[in-house]
Amino acid sequence: MHINKMLMPASAFFGLLATLAGQYGILIILVAFAVVMDVITGLLRCLATGEAISSKKGTQGFWKKISLLFGVAFGFFLDASAPILLEMVHFSLPWEKTLLFGSIISCYAILNESISICENLLKANKKTLPKWLKKILQGAKEEIEKGGEKDNDKGTDNK
Repeated sequence: MHINKMLMPASAFFGLLATLAGQYGILIILVAFAVVMDVITGLLRCLATGEAISSKKGTQGFWKKISLLFGVAFGFFLDASAPILLEMVHFSLPWEKTLLFGSIISCYAILNESISICENLLKANKKTLPKWLKKILQGAKEEIEKGGEKDNDKGTDNK
């Protein structure tokens, strides 16, 4: 009987993951992998540079990662709830009902984590990666932040 009580929360958690896996499984895996890689490369950077590993910094990093994961979950929530709510108020979007908030926020989170991973690796060893890789990732992040807006004066995507 005691084992069943312990298995119930685990079953609910993995049932939720299985439900999400249909549409968002790969995104969840990629975001989680990027978060884990950032933590590991951050520790590696500290070990390679002699930088102190502090519990205060670790706690702050932990809460930043939690907020990132909640941001991704919020994107999935918007994807699921927005079409229902819009239909209730008889409002239609000028595109298909498939929303991409979860995908966009996941991509943004992965880019942020990837930039941090690059910074960690370059601080640990400057010859680990080409420096331009970080710049490309930052450029992609900036494009998401702009939302693909065009500059009317120049006809380019730069603002």
